Amino acid sequence: MSDIHAVNLATFDLNLLRVLDALFIEQSVGRAAARLRLSQPATSNALARLREALGDPLFVRGRQGMVPTARARALRGPLTLALRQLQEALVPPEDFVPETAHRTFVLAASDHAQLIVLPQLAAQLAHYPGVKLRVVPLPRDFPTPELESGELDLVLGVFDLAPGDRAPRGLQRQVLVRERFMLVGRERHPALRKPRQFDLSLPQLHVSPRGGTEGSFERKTKVRRNVVLFTPHYLVAPWVLASTDIIAALPERVARRFAEAFPLTVVPVELPHEPLRVQQLWHPHRQQDPAHRWLREQVLAAARASPVGMEDANAR
Repeated sequence: MSDIHAVNLATFDLNLLRVLDALFIEQSVGRAAARLRLSQPATSNALARLREALGDPLFVRGRQGMVPTARARALRGPLTLALRQLQEALVPPEDFVPETAHRTFVLAASDHAQLIVLPQLAAQLAHYPGVKLRVVPLPRDFPTPELESGELDLVLGVFDLAPGDRAPRGLQRQVLVRERFMLVGRERHPALRKPRQFDLSLPQLHVSPRGGTEGSFERKTKVRRNVVLFTPHYLVAPWVLASTDIIAALPERVARRFAEAFPLTVVPVELPHEPLRVQQLWHPHRQQDPAHRWLREQVLAAARASPVGMEDANAR
C-alpha cells in the first residue's frame, strides 16, 4: 500500500478505505452507500475526501458505471488484502478441535526434555491422526526470533544454570517437572553400594549440553569431581556406564529410563543439590491461541505422567 502510505496516516480517516473498497465492488456511489448502510450524500462526500487526499479522481464515469483510474487499480489489490487481514485479526480465534485438526507443531528441545516428554506425548498424539509433531535440536543461542515469528511453538529444556543457558525475560514459562540427581553405574558397581560414602575422586561422566567443563554443583560448592568424560548428549551415557567403571550423576527420569533398558544401578545422590527445573517456554503472543494452549496442556500432561517424582510444578 505504498500509495496510501504516502498520505499522513495521523490525519487520514481510515474509514474512507471501507468506502473505497465498496466503490471497487459496486462501481456505483448509490450501491456502495447501500452496501455500507450510509446515505448517498455521505458516500459522495467520502469519495470527494478520498480524491483530495490521494490527488486522483479514482473513479470516472463510464458506460457500465464508475470506472477506476490507473491509480485506483493499483490500490485495489493491496487494499483488499489489508482489509481482509485486518478482518481476520479482529475475529476471535476458533476453538481447536484436535480430533479433526490438521496441524504440525514444532518444538525445540534438549535431549533431557525429549526423554521426559516425547514417549508419553507421542502416545497422546496418536489419538489425533491429523496432529503431527516436529522436534528440532535446541540451538546454542536461545531461539527468541523463531518463537516470535511462529517458526517454533515451544522451547523445552533446563535454563538459567549457566551464563550460556539464560532464557530471555518476557517469555511465558511453565515448569514441567523438577528433577533430582541420581548416581548411575554398572550393575554391582562397588561404589554404589554405599552412596553416602561416595568418593568424588572416582572416574565420572558429565553431560554438558552447552559443551562446558563445569556443572552447577561445582560452581556452587567449589568441590571438584574427577570427570574423565564430557559429552553434550545423554544418548551415549548408558553405553559408557554399563560397560565401564565410570559413574555419573544424572537427572532421575533420565536415569530411570536408562535403567529400564541397560544393566545399570541407580541410587540417590547423597550430596546436597538443587533440583533441575525442566520448563516449556513460549512467546506471549501465543498465550491465548486455542491450539497452542492445547499443545501446552499436552506437553505438561506428558511430563507429569512419569511416576518418578510427582512434585508440583506451577507456572511462573
